[in-house]
Formats: sequence, structure tokens, C-alpha cells
Amino acid sequence: QQAFEAVYHETKHAVYAMALGIVKDRSLAEDVMQESYMKMVENIYSYNKRYKFINWLLTITKNTALDTLRKRNKETSVDVAKSDDLFPAVNASEDKRLEAEHYLSLLSDDEQKIVLLKTVANMTHKEIAELLDRPVGSVTWKYSEALKKMQRAGRDAL
Repeated sequence: QQAFEAVYHETKHAVYAMALGIVKDRSLAEDVMQESYMKMVENIYSYNKRYKFINWLLTITKNTALDTLRKRNKETSVDVAKSDDLFPAVNASEDKRLEAEHYLSLLSDDEQKIVLLKTVANMTHKEIAELLDRPVGSVTWKYSEALKKMQRAGRDAL
């Protein structure tokens, strides 16, 4: 129990960011988190200590989120891109949350995932690259381009 609580405390922001970046719905992201931690506990024996634990857990989360979306799309036709629940900042006012959602909505799915993993989960570009199976340079470039896109939108709004 103590070990699980320690793992949860250290990884909850990254797991939530990964889930939210894929399902784009706060409630569904929380469900994905719960399912991911259950799968982690059930499959802990398959963890290879040569790799970072967080990457293993985030791979479980990514796969769980994608499976959840597939199941959901089979049940109902859902337009995930129009979700209202993109990026709720923790303890932020409603205005700040809406502003964050607006800026994230300007980004591609890849850019959203990278920005969420960098800002919410505090992952490095290298960790994000490993997790998303992309070159570090591509992740760094996409992150930089996403920031520029959001900054331009902010200047244009003034």
C-alpha cells in the first residue's frame, strides 16, 4: 500500500497529462488513470528494470487511453477534437482554465501531448521523445513551435 501511494504521488501528474492529451476529457482521463494504475499493479511482474519506470507506466497509460477511445468510438460517434475539457489548470480560476483550453485548441494533437507532458508532467524533451517514440530534436522543435503558436495567438488577441 505504501509503495503504491509513493508511486502514485510521484507519477500522477504525468499519467493524467498523458491520458488527457489523448482522450481530451477530464472525467475520461481520470477513468483512464484509474485503469492504468490497476493495470500497473496487475502487471508489475512484467516491468523491466533496465527501463525507466515512468516510461513503462506512461506506455500503459497511452495504450489504455487509446483503447478507451476506440471502445468509445465504437459505442458512439464522438468528435474528440471538439471536447470542452482540454487542459484544466490545477486550482486555476475558470478564466485561466478557459484561456488554457483556448490556446491548447490551437495546437495539433502531437503538439498538445508534448506541451501537456512538458508543462503538467514536468518531463524533459528526452523523456517525451522516448515515450512518444520520436527523435528528441522533433520533440524540441514541436514544443518550440507550439509555444510560438500560442504566443502569436496571445499577441493577436491584444
